Amino acid sequence: MDSPQRTPVSGTGLAIGRAGRHHGEILQGLWWPQSDVCTDPVPCLVTLPVPGAGSEARFRLAAGRQIEVQPAGKAKAARAARLALDALGATATSGVLRLRSPIPTGLGMGSSTSDVLATLRAVCLACGTQADAVLLAQLAVRAEVASDPLMFDSVVLFAQREGRVLEHWGHWIPEFLVLSIDTDPRSGGRDTLALPLPGDDMRGHYTELVQQARAAFQAHDATGIATVATRSAELHQITAPMRGFNSLCALATAADALGVQISHSGTIAGMLFHPKTAAEDLTPLISRVQALEMAPLGFFRTGRDTCCDSA
Repeated sequence: MDSPQRTPVSGTGLAIGRAGRHHGEILQGLWWPQSDVCTDPVPCLVTLPVPGAGSEARFRLAAGRQIEVQPAGKAKAARAARLALDALGATATSGVLRLRSPIPTGLGMGSSTSDVLATLRAVCLACGTQADAVLLAQLAVRAEVASDPLMFDSVVLFAQREGRVLEHWGHWIPEFLVLSIDTDPRSGGRDTLALPLPGDDMRGHYTELVQQARAAFQAHDATGIATVATRSAELHQITAPMRGFNSLCALATAADALGVQISHSGTIAGMLFHPKTAAEDLTPLISRVQALEMAPLGFFRTGRDTCCDSA
């Protein structure tokens, strides 16, 4: 791990940490380093950040090493708290962790990373330290094996299993009206780490896709981003098919959507519409989605008022 970058603050022994949320990915695939030393592909992603609160963690320092966490079963967050304390040199310290989150679990909306990040921030603040995004990313990956880049306040191409930024793409976020859909509401979600990774034979596809995404972010081209998201979702069907994906895409096309984005590790999908589209004009679309035995979860908007980072 890199040397921790910390900003001293006034520690109180009790602190609150918060984190944001996302709605799956714009892009998930593979990135090849431009190096003769390392040529292995790196799994990578770009999330679709959305407005709204994510997890909130309240952490109180205590003696010992056992982390008490509520609700019970939040093992990743408890592990994150222990890792943070050890990284800060508080090896003989434990704590009481309380978590609250409105994010559904198992759907691919970043619930575990939001829990973990909020916990890391709370623990650091309780110890009188404010860790930077690089350290938070490293600790998050150690806590949950693969992490979303919710700790960064910009759009990044992120190596989710290494906890490092591959490329920075700025602070611009495309504006869309998004219809959120759970494509398989009876499944109970997916196990992220059990899903297969793309093979090396996909190099040409993902190299081109990353290039297109980079160019679209640089040009502030929302239509280009929607095209990238749709193509990434299509490629994902090769390794981990999403229930009803083709029918959903046909419905999106008929409704004049700009594209479709998905959670590559869950069951969530989003139809991406031009930001000037009025949600009420799309009311008939709800029943058509329901006819596919999918669950419409409502509309939300992305764009310049969306916050990637919630300290």
